Amino acid sequence: MFDKLKAAAGVAGLLKDLPRVQARLLEVKEELGRVQCAGHSPCRRVRAVMNGRLELVSVDIDPESMVADSPQARAALQTAVTEAVNDAIRHARREAGQHVAAAAQELGLPIPPSLLQHL
Repeated sequence: MFDKLKAAAGVAGLLKDLPRVQARLLEVKEELGRVQCAGHSPCRRVRAVMNGRLELVSVDIDPESMVADSPQARAALQTAVTEAVNDAIRHARREAGQHVAAAAQELGLPIPPSLLQHL
């Protein structure tokens, strides 16, 4: 019974602070738009940059790789681009999780780490 009362008090406190929480979350969203995370293909011929909101910012391809005159070279380049983008996504997710966790801690919000892993 007391656990339910504690939970209700926590929700009431959160609702009271809702404008502050919303403002801080908007700040975090803006911060994440400025964060840039680079990912690379294992061959290091492709570099992808994503922001913290998981938006692709740029893709840089080694000029020597641009000549895909065979189906194998074209497939290798496509694979390298895919790997670089996926690597950038992993870095951006980790960075976003750290920003969200810091904001949650600052606001006193109990966000379990397992939830942040799925960002």
